Amino acid sequence: MHISLDSALGRQRRLNSVGESVLQIAPNAAAAYSLRSLTGGDPRVVRVRRSSNNAEQDFTSSEVSSGALTSFVNEIQTLGTVSNSVGNDGFTLTNKSSTGFTATTDTATGVCGWPYTAKAGDKITVSFDAVIRSGTPQFLPRRATALSSDNLASVVSDSAISVNSTASYLFEFTYDDDQAGSLTFSEGDDNADFDISNFKVTAFKGAGFVETWYDQSGNGNDVVQATAGSQPKIVSAGSLVTGGLRFDDAQKLETASTASFGDGTTLSTFITNSSDGDEASYLLRFVSNYIILNNSAGLRRVNAGTSANAGTVSGSEELWSTISTLNSSGGTSNFFVDGVLKSSADANIGTNTVSSKVLNIGGSSSGTHWNGTVNEVIFYDTDQTNNRIAIDANIGEHYSLDLPSGVDPRENQVDGFVETWYDQSGNSKDAIQTTANLQPAIVVAGVFQNGLKFDSDGSSSGPDFRTPISSAQLSNDPAGHSGFALVWVGNVNQVQHADTSNHSVLGNLRNVQSFPTGTIGLSVIPKTGTTKFINEQGGSTSETVQDTNALTPGDFGVVFFSFEDAESGLDPLLSVDGSTTTSSLNSLNSSSSNNIGIMTAINSNNTIRYDRSADGICKEVILYTGDQKSKRAALETNIAAEYGITLS
Repeated sequence: MHISLDSALGRQRRLNSVGESVLQIAPNAAAAYSLRSLTGGDPRVVRVRRSSNNAEQDFTSSEVSSGALTSFVNEIQTLGTVSNSVGNDGFTLTNKSSTGFTATTDTATGVCGWPYTAKAGDKITVSFDAVIRSGTPQFLPRRATALSSDNLASVVSDSAISVNSTASYLFEFTYDDDQAGSLTFSEGDDNADFDISNFKVTAFKGAGFVETWYDQSGNGNDVVQATAGSQPKIVSAGSLVTGGLRFDDAQKLETASTASFGDGTTLSTFITNSSDGDEASYLLRFVSNYIILNNSAGLRRVNAGTSANAGTVSGSEELWSTISTLNSSGGTSNFFVDGVLKSSADANIGTNTVSSKVLNIGGSSSGTHWNGTVNEVIFYDTDQTNNRIAIDANIGEHYSLDLPSGVDPRENQVDGFVETWYDQSGNSKDAIQTTANLQPAIVVAGVFQNGLKFDSDGSSSGPDFRTPISSAQLSNDPAGHSGFALVWVGNVNQVQHADTSNHSVLGNLRNVQSFPTGTIGLSVIPKTGTTKFINEQGGSTSETVQDTNALTPGDFGVVFFSFEDAESGLDPLLSVDGSTTTSSLNSLNSSSSNNIGIMTAINSNNTIRYDRSADGICKEVILYTGDQKSKRAALETNIAAEYGITLS
């Protein structure tokens, strides 16, 4: 087996790996909603209704970003030029095309115009020619109940029309609230007499509303809202809403199907949002069983029986990452905001389970409807602790969120961790660690560590590293193996471990009683650089070959050990940076089937012994099932040249 930095390193899911989408980093989401692609393809993301005529259309992620969605919303539905429009003699408006301007005439009130249900933020630009014979006509947006300009946020070119003159006019209206009515010509209070011709709607910047937010997880859990007035807004005044979908105290989207999650289920939710923070608002919920919200004081909160708060909302776009376990014996909820754990969120979330409830985005009633925007919702019914940093980094990069050092790829401060160190020997003995907090770092805050960095601080916070290689595979096999050899290249941290204990660099061993009988491997005392080959015989007995002070603490070095069962007896050799030690071994016991680890010590029950694992950097490991003493010098020379190590 041979693994080194020249190997193909496995991409660790805690990284925002280049080219990976969220659902490639962490597959099997229960539901996933966004306007961008979460799959790596170009999925259908929303069905949008436009305000001008209530037409609906589906859009993919690329069509949202390309502007096709806003073009659909802003498409002028009243094309065509109206001519021969006369004043109080009937207000005749001629429809010039089958798809063009549709006029209404009300001779009783002297009003005619374009019927249109306006939405807050709509902008309409119209032009026309006019000849005034008498009076002062009006051209205004008309409410259903009265003529008024009070509903206008702005009007341009609203100049008086001179009597008996012909002129061209341009009006732009911006609505500041929703209303039903018309753009109208009116004779006003003085029964004005006028001619209107060449009426055109030259620009329309309208509103778009989400009827369906499609689930990208592949599970078909689309959230839908058929009622127009309850649909969140995605386009306002002709432009995409900043922050995704806008919810204004009256909108919600729900799944048609229900979900159930039993006792012990871990729910992981990633939501990119901005909260107005002005009242209690439910952002995501399974009715009353599991809710992510902010309360009336603006506190971020996850609730599943008992609330866990995570500080006050900022009003800016934030990423809320929650990982909550529904557990009758006392579950926990971790609430991260922009990649930072809020300690106040570490709390018992109660005994609730989720039973046959629809997933709801946006709330339930006027008192708990969401006020703010939502860019993205990704929901898992599994524990995504190991993938959280990678998901946070991916989301943070896309939405330009300020994440902490080690997570934020925009600042080149991402930490990289090794999940798989591939075996180059051809024997497929890859070194693998799937537990995120036990994986060694290869990039720290954007800086390459020139090896795999192990921070064994004596606790389970790691990272430490354990491989799936059995020591039985390196035994002095009577079927023909004549020995074995171990090669380790790296350094150890003298500051981290200033004691005189042996710390394992290869082989999962420590020289203390009760360590698994039959283990073999290499250890270093960081304080002195003393290097040993140790074979645990049982109880407090071990066989040891030692080279004192040969490895300079903190410096990179190469440790070589080879063993042969010769006719004249056991023939071991230990070499540290080319300085060799030959010492007899009375016996060799390699009966343990425990894993052989890198920079990791293992107890008798095959658990990690953190305080005897090594702290430092490992560059290369080679394991042989045959004696390699005759090739030692060549191996050491090759390694030393590659890594700049000085040999004795």
